[in-house]
Amino acid sequence: MRIRRMWRRKKSRGRKIFVTSVMLVIVFLSYIEFQIQPSVMDLTEIKAQTLATEAINTAVNKTVDSMKLTYDELADIKYTSDNKVSSISTNTVNVNKLKAAVSLEIQNQLQELQHREFNYYLGDLTGFELLNGLGPSLNVRLNFSSSVETDVKNKLESAGINQTQSIIEIHVLAEIFLTSDEEYPNAVVETTLPVAQTLIVGEMPNYLPIARYY
Repeated sequence: MRIRRMWRRKKSRGRKIFVTSVMLVIVFLSYIEFQIQPSVMDLTEIKAQTLATEAINTAVNKTVDSMKLTYDELADIKYTSDNKVSSISTNTVNVNKLKAAVSLEIQNQLQELQHREFNYYLGDLTGFELLNGLGPSLNVRLNFSSSVETDVKNKLESAGINQTQSIIEIHVLAEIFLTSDEEYPNAVVETTLPVAQTLIVGEMPNYLPIARYY
C-alpha cells in the first residue's frame, strides 16, 4: 500500500511538474509573441530602410555619372532684354530619360537585396544593454520588392547679392515590400539628391515661372 501511495505521489508530482513546464513554455512563447516580435519588426524595418536608402543613393549617383547630363541639358534660363531672368524652362526629353534611367537602376540595386538575412540575438531585443549579444540567435529572411516614384525639381537658393543658385534635384519615393511575412510593415524611403546646378548672376523677379518636371 505504501509503495502504491508513493508511486501515486510521484506520479502526481510528475504531472504538476509537466503542467508547470507547459505553462512556462506558453508564458515564454506569449512573451516572444507580444514583446520580442514587435522589436524584431521595428529593427527589420530600420535595417530595410537603411539598405534601401544606400541602394537608392548608389543608383542615383551611378546614373548621373554615366549619363553626364549638364545643367544646360536639363534646363534653359531665359533672360529679358535688360539681362534679367524671366523664366527657367525644362528639357522634357532629357529629364524623362534621367527619371527612367534612375528608376531602372534603383530597381536593379534593390534587386540585389533579395533574400537578405538578418540575425538578432534574443538579448538585443529585450531593451537591456547588458543583454546585447547574448542568448539564442533569431534569423529573419526577407525578400525585397519595391515600388519607385521619381520626380525632378529645380530649387533656387540665394548665393549672395544678385546671385542665385539653381539646383536641379531628383526626388525618390520608394516603398519597400518585405514580402517574406505579411506581418512585417512596408518600409518607406524618401530621399532627394542634387543632379546639376548653376549660378545665376543678375536680379531675380519676385515671381519666376519654373517649369514643373514630370
